[in-house]
Amino acid sequence: MVGQILDGFSFHAQWNGGVIFFTLILIVLYLFLLPAPKEKNTFKSIAFVSSMLLILFTVGSPLNLLGRMLFRAHIIQVVILFLIAAPLLVIGFKTAFLNKVLKNNTTKKVYNVMTHPVFTIVLFHGLFIVYHLPALFDWIRTGYFTNYFFLVGLIVAAVLLWWPLLSPISNQKTLSYKQKMIYIGTNCVLFVPVTLFLFLADKELYSVYSDTSQMLASLALCMPLGEEIPPDILDTLLPYPPLGEQRYGAILLFVSQMLLLGVTAFLLSIKKKRKK
Repeated sequence: MVGQILDGFSFHAQWNGGVIFFTLILIVLYLFLLPAPKEKNTFKSIAFVSSMLLILFTVGSPLNLLGRMLFRAHIIQVVILFLIAAPLLVIGFKTAFLNKVLKNNTTKKVYNVMTHPVFTIVLFHGLFIVYHLPALFDWIRTGYFTNYFFLVGLIVAAVLLWWPLLSPISNQKTLSYKQKMIYIGTNCVLFVPVTLFLFLADKELYSVYSDTSQMLASLALCMPLGEEIPPDILDTLLPYPPLGEQRYGAILLFVSQMLLLGVTAFLLSIKKKRKK
């Protein structure tokens, strides 16, 4: 059925050339132009390149089109971007430049505030909840600049959210193992309000998934210049009720965040045992 939905869209509509170009440029800059430590860390490079490819897959592939028609596809985007690509980006972060910048006291104070666990939790979950408020979500998804502005903001917030757990700055104060477990548990709990809000709703919350004109306005942002939305696209979506999509999305978000944060806790416990 997904293939039928995408059949009417051209290759250029399904694959965003701008996003592909931008991610490839970042990969080249990272691998060849950014200062690297004397001892090359292949794992860091793999993590960074993987995060860029996941971002490309999430916002530059057919998944982005599906995310504007099917709510569960939007949740898949959320999970990949904020719970997989973001931590990989932190792991792959090159620290040579940042270590030099942090020698300045003012910069170091700003860094300490922005990476403080309380600040990162409030920032990410605050933005995530606000982003999924129905009226604001509809407004964001039907505006070109608002869509990318909030997307970039949430990605940055997600990177900061993972920073206290995976900080690549070795000479900075980090959370203890117990504090990391509490931090992970807190994040698991804070995803619950959005999942309950989506699952328990007795009506369609988002006009961009239930109102045809709003959905078409949202889809139009993904179309290349001079290309029109396939006229029969709405007919292919009839088997997908918006309310059912909301509930599928809620379940997917809940299970995914519990699983991925649980795996993170498990890997941290293994790392602790190895250190002992």
